[in-house]
Amino acid sequence: MSNDARERILSACEQTIARAGIRGFRMQDVASAAGVSIGLLAYHFGDRDGLLQAALDHVTARAEDRAHLSADATTASARLSALLCSEFGQAPEIRAGSIAWNELRALAVFEPAQAAAVARSTATWQRSVHGLVAEAVQDRGIDLDPAAAALMLTALVEGLSGRWLTRQLTAEEAQQSVREALSALGL
Repeated sequence: MSNDARERILSACEQTIARAGIRGFRMQDVASAAGVSIGLLAYHFGDRDGLLQAALDHVTARAEDRAHLSADATTASARLSALLCSEFGQAPEIRAGSIAWNELRALAVFEPAQAAAVARSTATWQRSVHGLVAEAVQDRGIDLDPAAAALMLTALVEGLSGRWLTRQLTAEEAQQSVREALSALGL
């Protein structure tokens, strides 16, 4: 499958979840939105769980891509801030990805297959944050446990995400909270 087709499918999956929630999620809707056959989805992703895992991984990868494209991301601290703040924004695909992530995390409470998928994607994201924290700690010469800081920061973003999606916070307020947490940690 071409990268373009895979991107269309995964974006359609996120949009489908964002529009209908996980309860209204149907693979046929994803196939229609992506302009492919449902057989192609089954061939490349296996089943519903395989497609949802790929969508989680896609959301994580897109956040990292947005962070790398940030013009200010010249130091580890700046890349860390860009990565965490990229979870909040005005672009529809950012909101769709965040909704998909939150819907799948909620589903994971009741479905073991989804719990494993969410845990895997969370671990990938947390490793990225851990690496940037470790680099920033070394650059700044501060005494901070990178693993503990990565856990706190990823949990903070997950919590802020729920508030942002329910319009309790604006994207700017969520980003400011992230920057303040980074400052409090010396990062």
